[in-house]
Amino acid sequence: MYFNIKSNQINFIYHFPICFIVLNYFQCRLMVILVTGLIIFGFLHGKETMVDILNYLLNKGDTHRTLFHNKTTLDKDNKWQNTYGSSAIDSEYLTFERTLHTNGILDEIIDPRTKFIVYDCSKARKDQNGGWSDRIAGIMTTFIISVLSKRKFLINFDMPCLLQDYVMPAHYDWRYNASLLVNRTSSYHNFKNAKHRIIAKYMFDGVDFNRFFKDDVIFLQMNWDFIADFRKRPNVAEDIPWITTYHQVDIYKHIHNFLFKLSPLSVRALHNFSTTQRRRKRIACAHIRRGNNPNMPKDVFRKALPLDPVWEVFDSLNKDEYDLFVASDSDSIKKKAKERFPDNIVDTPGKITHIDRPHTNDPTEGFLKQLLDFYIMIDCDILIVPNHTGFSKLAAFIRNKNYGMYCQQENNLVPCSRYTITDIFPRGKFGIKPTKK
Repeated sequence: MYFNIKSNQINFIYHFPICFIVLNYFQCRLMVILVTGLIIFGFLHGKETMVDILNYLLNKGDTHRTLFHNKTTLDKDNKWQNTYGSSAIDSEYLTFERTLHTNGILDEIIDPRTKFIVYDCSKARKDQNGGWSDRIAGIMTTFIISVLSKRKFLINFDMPCLLQDYVMPAHYDWRYNASLLVNRTSSYHNFKNAKHRIIAKYMFDGVDFNRFFKDDVIFLQMNWDFIADFRKRPNVAEDIPWITTYHQVDIYKHIHNFLFKLSPLSVRALHNFSTTQRRRKRIACAHIRRGNNPNMPKDVFRKALPLDPVWEVFDSLNKDEYDLFVASDSDSIKKKAKERFPDNIVDTPGKITHIDRPHTNDPTEGFLKQLLDFYIMIDCDILIVPNHTGFSKLAAFIRNKNYGMYCQQENNLVPCSRYTITDIFPRGKFGIKPTKK
């Protein structure tokens, strides 16, 4: 069995006998057991997985591990950055990352022939982009299109504020810079909602995307998820093996953690929330969306779900063990929660603001507040998700727990998990699309 062992691995193996000189007998025995176990694991699971794990062990916390830009990571030991919006390295994630590197779109070398796909959520377009879940769904779809079209993936996001001020590149530098337009042609395409049908045959029928995308730099606006549709594309497994084998929510989780990590600004804000608000070990969260209301007068109307099922779950919890958090687009809902659970309710600072319809509020303050709400829900021990919103569904996709979830259907709360939420709520941007919009 042949392994493609790199220089740092050779140095590790070459210096292994020195342990018998500089380490005591018991430490050496432990090292022998660990290395033997790793070799056996490689024989059982394949050389690529073993080499990836060895690479990770040797490079942990050191670099972005051969991806796009080789930059030192922000303090890997930072508790808050590791807690929110990140997941442990596992063999599934390593396989996901390796396939991205293999197909060439993550190569560090950029030359005049390099072509790009850019998810565009910029002020330059003067168009609505939807809320956070619309934008993440659009980023996911654009990322998959970039893999299928073998183009570099970038994000141009400054609406209402610069994305990298709040979430930064994790293992791939997606930051757009206008200088790449020098001596390159470009074009803009709006495929939001049902407008994606313009390129349906390229997305789903297997026709080469580059027969439609003629220019060097393609700017896209998208806001729907098409994972289920991409799976029907002929021979899609040759380009994206994981799209046919991973669950939809795990694809979201892996791509999210591959692309994003919290910025120092967001880390500090979450640290402040934890130190000033949190008093108990566990936290239970509910998302309650009202739509058009005094806080969001320009939002669409949404059917109000009853509050009693949510309050009943909160009532049943041991108040000495649980803090309670309500993410909502309505101050009146937050007021009711505070009145009912005055000693346990915690909250994030700032005014409630829809990031695409800020009304008179400060959009940057509103952007940080909704981002804090999102990452708090990712880390909740109990999460209640309503039917008619993508915000908490997306948090459920990315959370690290597969338990402690309820899906609200009218008067009922149904126990659910990351893997069943789209079965219970099959329609919307992450599932069955409307026929006309």
